[in-house]
Amino acid sequence: MTKRNDSERHTPRGDKVIPTEADWGDYHADVDQKWSHDQYCGRSNIEMQTYFRNSPIEAASDLRFMPEIPFRYYMLGYRDVVMSGQFEHHFDSDAASCFLSLVAEKLEKQPRYIVPIMTDLLDAVEYVANHQAQFEADEDIYGNFKEKLTQIQRLYAENEGRYRRYP
Repeated sequence: MTKRNDSERHTPRGDKVIPTEADWGDYHADVDQKWSHDQYCGRSNIEMQTYFRNSPIEAASDLRFMPEIPFRYYMLGYRDVVMSGQFEHHFDSDAASCFLSLVAEKLEKQPRYIVPIMTDLLDAVEYVANHQAQFEADEDIYGNFKEKLTQIQRLYAENEGRYRRYP
């Protein structure tokens, strides 16, 4: 793996350029953030696709502990894998559920992290929520995806104006 030079720039939303070492901040202070850093730092979303496909639950957990810029960048990669449907058969439901749950959790607990990329996530969130059967996500196990969509829409509406332009 080749790490990027910290002098390279990222977009304000962090969505097109791999986050730099500086974007990770003081990751050594938190064991979960250090783990995420060690797994992702310097890697593109394309390089992370196999990991996302083979370990969607673990990948969602990693995303949960990332700082803002890396989270925004890798969350878009995670979205792409969820929408691609290229999981091992038994991971479809886990990936879909983890994706919706992570979006809802970030909107509730750390809206500043996710609101700037919500316009990039909304179509995927709506698709997943409206195609629960396609993801073979049993409602008795994973809950009702349409209810999760309603929660996400409500949380986004509450936070959209405050964080939309946040860098």
